[in-house]
Amino acid sequence: MHRTYPVALILRDRPCMVIGSDEQAKDRAQSLLECKARVTIVANRANRELTDLASTGAVELLNRPFVESDLDGKWLVVFTDRDVELAERIGALAEARRVLFCAVDQRGMNSFSHLALARAGALCVAIGTDGRAPSLARRLREELERLLTAARAAEFVERLASLRHRTPPEKRREVLAEAVEKVCFSGALELPELG
Repeated sequence: MHRTYPVALILRDRPCMVIGSDEQAKDRAQSLLECKARVTIVANRANRELTDLASTGAVELLNRPFVESDLDGKWLVVFTDRDVELAERIGALAEARRVLFCAVDQRGMNSFSHLALARAGALCVAIGTDGRAPSLARRLREELERLLTAARAAEFVERLASLRHRTPPEKRREVLAEAVEKVCFSGALELPELG
């Protein structure tokens, strides 16, 4: 088993690519767009969702098979189709070019894995299992989002940010530590028995 090093990439205006023709390709492209990345999709058989997304002008859609030059100038590439040979080929090319690469649900040549992200406004909690149990990460994300929404965490973050802005830098550590001192979880995480 390998350990991952979680980071939060800043992808604003950075060229990223999604290679795939399935619903996951659209979902991954949407996630990159939320980060303000410049997204190109290469889809051998683009479905209606991908063509609809491209028609908005939000992404560039190349409706053809992947070619090596597609990696030119890219920062990050996600492959969503279930094709082990193509995943290995793209992974090796990406590695040689030092382009971050992930073949979704195919661990062979990946240089990163996706984390499940629970969001509440500016607050983001990432859940990862080193790629070993993505369904658990997804379920925990759903539960955390439910808890964060119920607690109105997005509003709390904004009030905390306002307090930070109003507090002189030399007093921020003390004031903000006191402001979050009583933040806590109550209850228990319940995991079912597996047979």
